[in-house]
Amino acid sequence: MALTFLHFADLHLGVENYGRIDAQTGQHSRIEDFSRSLETAFDFAIEEKVDLVVFAGDAYKTCDPSPTHQRAFARQLRRLQQAAIPTVLIVGNHDTPAAFGKATSLDIFGALELDNTYVMRKPECVTIETPHGPVQIAGLPWPTRNVLRTHAEYKDLSQQDLGAQIQAICAEQINEFARQLDPQMPAILTAHIAASDATYSGSERTALIGQDPTLLTSTLANPSFDYVALGHIHKYQDLHKGSMPPVVYSGSLERIDFGEEHETKGFVIGSIDIENDNPSERTTRFEFIPVAARPFVTIEAEIDHVTSPTDQIIAAIGRKDTRNAVVRVFYTMTTETEERVDLERIRLALADAFYIASIQPRIRPKDRLRRTGITEDIALREALQRYIENNEHLSERKDDLLKKARELERILELGNEETVL
Repeated sequence: MALTFLHFADLHLGVENYGRIDAQTGQHSRIEDFSRSLETAFDFAIEEKVDLVVFAGDAYKTCDPSPTHQRAFARQLRRLQQAAIPTVLIVGNHDTPAAFGKATSLDIFGALELDNTYVMRKPECVTIETPHGPVQIAGLPWPTRNVLRTHAEYKDLSQQDLGAQIQAICAEQINEFARQLDPQMPAILTAHIAASDATYSGSERTALIGQDPTLLTSTLANPSFDYVALGHIHKYQDLHKGSMPPVVYSGSLERIDFGEEHETKGFVIGSIDIENDNPSERTTRFEFIPVAARPFVTIEAEIDHVTSPTDQIIAAIGRKDTRNAVVRVFYTMTTETEERVDLERIRLALADAFYIASIQPRIRPKDRLRRTGITEDIALREALQRYIENNEHLSERKDDLLKKARELERILELGNEETVL
């Protein structure tokens, strides 16, 4: 017998780059992408009758989502309620307001006191009843600097020192969770946090490096837990591969930008073996389940002087699958390319794309050959050969030109044009 769970994170409802307003619905077309991926995850949870859903933070793009975005998330949560699946929601950094004391974007679900819905905006440990018995959930939301700044001993610390304090507090909190646990019951640690061993991706990379407090994998992989469900980094990864407990970033459900172009998006389904009477021998299995996230495609074309630049770009487009994709096109050319690119033909070639993000030239500086000196005391043929070497566009006519040069030299030497005709 096993206790099953679904782990997902970083939904980011409200991201509206690379799309447009739908004339029929009045909504931004990207809302449908994020809602569809969320629906896919919850369809799986309901069909598989999982015991628990764990959301590891960042429901929305911002901490003050529009009513439209709130409605999209609430509609899907209601489906889990109707299926009587307990749901844990951890507050992430995008859910957290900058000002101390303001509500997070997830607080509304806690204020409504919805059945089987647990919102964790501060560190806490709860025991949740599931169809396969109780499970302990230790929640560590995004650690905000603003909260620490309200305490006298922290308010004058530098950003670096404050970050170090946050890391120490989070590590001690995890140890405290472990001390509170009943070892006879399965336990999951869920946190919205940056781990030092994680591979960053896409839109999060710039924000993370040098700014976020980070925890060591060894701190997160406390053996008192059966699974560690993480959010905040958009790339799926297991930081404790082959060991217990798994320390897993489920990644985001949708691509945010081209930095995530080559990443597979989805969620994690897991199970904790609860038949073993010895807690230290409990095992956890998990699997990453991909979703049909909106594809992002980059097309690159190197333009030469042989054929039309537009034809070369269209040929490069033909080598990629652009159906329903967000597409950007880069074409590299020299500053001496005279023929203009036909943007209308390129857009027509991308008619099956979902959205054209850009069609952008990259100028390649022309490599200048070292100028070979031409002086009055060298032969005509040698002077011409040097001239051809300095002018690439004459290379195809080199043999004909040199032949004519030889004929001219003979004319000059003999002084009689009739002798060489």
